[in-house]
Amino acid sequence: MFRATFNIVSDTASADEWKNGHLLMEVGDKAFSYVVYRKNPQHFLGYRQYNLEFIPGKTTYETLMEILAGDEFLQQHYHESAVIYNYTDSNLLPEKFFHIGLNKPVTELVYGNARKGLLLSEKVSGWGMYNVYRIPREVHTVMQQKFAAGKYWHYYSLLLSGIEKEQSLQADGINIIVEADQFIVLVAKDKEIQLLQTYNYQTPEDVSYQLLAICQRFKMNQEEIGLSISGLIDEESNLYQELLKYFLRINWEVLPQSIELEKEFSQFPQHYFSPLLKMALCV
Repeated sequence: MFRATFNIVSDTASADEWKNGHLLMEVGDKAFSYVVYRKNPQHFLGYRQYNLEFIPGKTTYETLMEILAGDEFLQQHYHESAVIYNYTDSNLLPEKFFHIGLNKPVTELVYGNARKGLLLSEKVSGWGMYNVYRIPREVHTVMQQKFAAGKYWHYYSLLLSGIEKEQSLQADGINIIVEADQFIVLVAKDKEIQLLQTYNYQTPEDVSYQLLAICQRFKMNQEEIGLSISGLIDEESNLYQELLKYFLRINWEVLPQSIELEKEFSQFPQHYFSPLLKMALCV
């Protein structure tokens, strides 16, 4: 079995708690994560994340298959299972312009046709938009076979669904979710979503360059704008120190007070996992 990058598992939760729990998985090009939780009350029992890259002699798909077959918690039956696809080929279209026949031309216009895959679309709850996206067909096939009754969404769709539009967009701001070598940016201005996109990076300067370019594009003052951060970053990191050079109003994303976490989560900052945990409340 592959070693998990993060392995947070309750040692006090009962078998019935696990059996009656909900399973939410996130799969992308580079990582596979899942969280097990109860909905009422909102209580998280465990979290695991696996790196899908850099496995000698194995493709990403083969690695994912072995993880799904070998992880003991993924062999259990849960009250409900759901999958979030975190792949970058995604376009948000206004509902009034959406038609399923646009899925292919819109995707290939923006991302090209060299990367083949399965085209899906879904309505983004509360935003009057549709998300048109492309995912690896073989990944969707194996997830459907393994979790036949599961539900499926794109990462952007649930990220937006977790935002209370009237409350969270009162002020202009930028949210970033930092991953191993990419980061997701959500820009809000004038109570509307202006941008939701994933960027690759190699150095901290790559991130600050993109964020400063975004501020210039949307006429935002980086010294005044709020920058909310979550994901794999902490105050000691070079990336955080780089952002402090330009942004004066940086804050860590926090979880709602109604959420309960097992004590094992306390060994890590909450913002490491807050995006996926908050999405679990929307499923």
